[in-house]
Amino acid sequence: MREPILETRGLSRRFGGLRAVSAVSLSFEAGVVHAILGPNGAGKTTTINLLSGDLPPSEGTILYKGRDITALPVHARVHLGIGRSYQKTNIFPELTCLENCRLGAQARLPGWLNLVKPASRYGEIGERAERALALCGLEARAGAAAGTLSHGEKRQLEIGMTLATGPDLLLLDEPLAGMGIEESRRVVDLLKRLATDHTLILIEHDMDAVFSIAERITVMVNGAVLETGSVEAVRASPAVQAAYLGEEHAA
Repeated sequence: MREPILETRGLSRRFGGLRAVSAVSLSFEAGVVHAILGPNGAGKTTTINLLSGDLPPSEGTILYKGRDITALPVHARVHLGIGRSYQKTNIFPELTCLENCRLGAQARLPGWLNLVKPASRYGEIGERAERALALCGLEARAGAAAGTLSHGEKRQLEIGMTLATGPDLLLLDEPLAGMGIEESRRVVDLLKRLATDHTLILIEHDMDAVFSIAERITVMVNGAVLETGSVEAVRASPAVQAAYLGEEHAA
């Protein structure tokens, strides 16, 4: 077992009388691709929202590198090294790809809203943005308006914007949603490259993609963890097959 980069202890979230996430205790190992699976309404996106700081928990604790971050807002988690992409692509369509990534790079730097900065700071921002574009495979599209990209390229750009913040941990919510076969293949290849230097926690409904990328899997049902383990163990689990995967994805 590698050291955990992120842990949850008794994490819960209620919306009125609905308990969307119920007493979830998980350990995410550093350097591992960990997928969270489950049927619609299982609590997957709510869990990611809790990890990213987009939602506060009703109960429980979140630890990042051993530090309690339960009460920290999104921007503070970004500064610590947690990046997040969303189900719906979140880019600035009128800006170029490079300008989008530059905004991501600015968000990580201290005092980024200060209008008076040393010239060297602008150089650092530009270098971060260019590096992020290269990592996500869009360096040839640096000057293109983001709104002109294909759906798959927009997803790549959003990941690039997240990479520009310099994260150690990436939270990815359905990165392959709405893609064709070729676009999915490109993004899967991107995620495999990122996995060599980052910890990835992802939600994804493309089972073939999940099984080709993930090292560990958590299956959630009705807001609770049904099972966590290696890909092989989860695929072979009768409880998981009955609740979610079905026989076609059995080991």
